[in-house]
Amino acid sequence: MSRIHARILRDLLRVFVFGCLLVLGILAIGQLSQLLSQVASGQLPLGVTLQLLGLATPTLLVTVLPLAFFFAVYLVFSNLYRSNEMMAIRSAGLSLLDLLRALALPILVIALLEALLSLSWSPAAQRQLQAESLRLANAAAEALIQPGSFARIAGGHILYVGQSAPGSEHRYREIFVDLGGKGEPDIATAAFGEIRKDQDGGIALVLIQGHRYLGQPGTAGFKILSFVHYRIALAAPQGSSDQGIHWAALDLPQVLQALREPRYARHALAELEWRLIWPLLIPVLALLAIPLAFGGPRGAGRASGALLGILTLLAANNLLVFLKEGIIQGRIGGFPGLFWVLLLLGALAAYAFWRRQGDRPVLPSWLGLLRP
Repeated sequence: MSRIHARILRDLLRVFVFGCLLVLGILAIGQLSQLLSQVASGQLPLGVTLQLLGLATPTLLVTVLPLAFFFAVYLVFSNLYRSNEMMAIRSAGLSLLDLLRALALPILVIALLEALLSLSWSPAAQRQLQAESLRLANAAAEALIQPGSFARIAGGHILYVGQSAPGSEHRYREIFVDLGGKGEPDIATAAFGEIRKDQDGGIALVLIQGHRYLGQPGTAGFKILSFVHYRIALAAPQGSSDQGIHWAALDLPQVLQALREPRYARHALAELEWRLIWPLLIPVLALLAIPLAFGGPRGAGRASGALLGILTLLAANNLLVFLKEGIIQGRIGGFPGLFWVLLLLGALAAYAFWRRQGDRPVLPSWLGLLRP
């Protein structure tokens, strides 16, 4: 038995590592294409793309590890069926349950790794990614302000500054801002303006001692308003999902603290369940992959098992997203909440495993699918 278990573990590790690299590479290419499009539009410098991609990797791995582990278990057991080794193993008196015990250690290790990624490493990387993105956005927005030239800033506004004020590189004179866009004329002017940092980390141009002109001069609705200070956002944090909070970047204590605040409780609960569901899915995916891997020595049933597994995982992912949005909006109760997916998928996996343990088709024969 120990030699069989060692063989399964060795093959599983090799396929799992290869699968992780393959799936991560595919997802990284999509992430890199988004970064390069921002580089092409001048929003990001080329030199930071790899740094930002590296900061996004822990978040990608949260999805990569379960997928790679599922297909690693599936391919290892599928090869055992194709090469008739499974028949020899079963003839030696070993059941599928005995082989499942061989996966106990990798299931535990990968589940712990997934928990660290989901609960700690991914939020920490998201915080660094958010801080770096904001720093670059601030630098790009400030670089647009050139004395004596017009620039299009956040919100589609047109900004003009006449000259820099002496004594400060962040203070300007003769400010003109077109706030109206394609609608009614809305123009603000000020003698002075200065760049200030907001509490949320973004930067804004604050106009000092100026006027705002609303409407078309000479018409009944034309107004002239005077102000002491008028703030125009130049760059603001991106990715906030609810009331200015970037939930994916919060550490676990902050999420738990938000659970005690009524206005944030639903979103905090959805975020907490989202992070917990991924490590809990690891043993369920292993249990599901083993019966789906069944196939004859000529490969019969292999493609249908893989297709059924892919469709099941897609349905589970879509259901997770739907339930998460339902919890946030209050349409679905907080418990079981996302764990409905775990319960349904676990029941399906246990049923399929029980049928294969008794050498029966994964699904009943009256469904006409996956016949032995």
